[in-house]
Amino acid sequence: MATKKTTPYWEKVKNQYTQCLCYSKEAGLYVDKILDGQNPEELLYRPHGYAGYVINKIEVPDRNVEITILSNFGYGNASYLRAYVNVGNRRILDFGLSKLYVLNHCSITTLDVPTYEWNQLFEKIISAYQLASVNILATSSIAYIEELSDMLDKDEILIKGNLEKEKPVTWDGEFLISMYAGKKIKDLLKGIELGEVKDPVMQKFLLNLCRKYIAKLKNLKLDYEDSRTSQLSESLLAIHKFMCDNKAGIEYLSMILDKEV
Repeated sequence: MATKKTTPYWEKVKNQYTQCLCYSKEAGLYVDKILDGQNPEELLYRPHGYAGYVINKIEVPDRNVEITILSNFGYGNASYLRAYVNVGNRRILDFGLSKLYVLNHCSITTLDVPTYEWNQLFEKIISAYQLASVNILATSSIAYIEELSDMLDKDEILIKGNLEKEKPVTWDGEFLISMYAGKKIKDLLKGIELGEVKDPVMQKFLLNLCRKYIAKLKNLKLDYEDSRTSQLSESLLAIHKFMCDNKAGIEYLSMILDKEV
């Protein structure tokens, strides 16, 4: 098998990334400096700078925890570094508010960091692992939902294309904001499903968000010749599924058809 090539940038900075992801029964997940050529039993994952798409799955011994690390280096704005953590079938979610204002490669279902920022990624993985056994409603999740709801009331929002340091771009007007918020609502509802979140308090906040989005779209003047308009229907589809799954399907239908229940 041919050896994967590393990016030119990695060759310049690789000596800065000697911290590796490790595990032991005594310490759990932790980071430790491990040099090339060393391969202790505790080593789970070593930073790399391989060009192109790379995916690796790691199982934490005897913990029913699977970590998936995904990278795509050397492709400009399409580059990314991320991971996700599953405990059994349940995804550990990340409700960082900054994710709301990043367009690409930034989901609540993944742990996202700027490219090559391995130390930061390992810290996020360890934090997610430590919360893996805690299936409670986090304050951050409600704050995320409320911030997304507030977005629907704004005349303009500042959006970054990715996590890299760059100047944000202004998105203004009801159509663009509704399209963008819909994308984030769709991601949020997907995350709630993957995370197997059943908390009734969060369900209440989510249903209110769905109601607000439907009402918002009903008042929009849409250009059906605009290819972007179809994205709104995709967001509504995710909302429809969520409301049906949470015994609010009739309410969804009544709102869409302007019929009182």
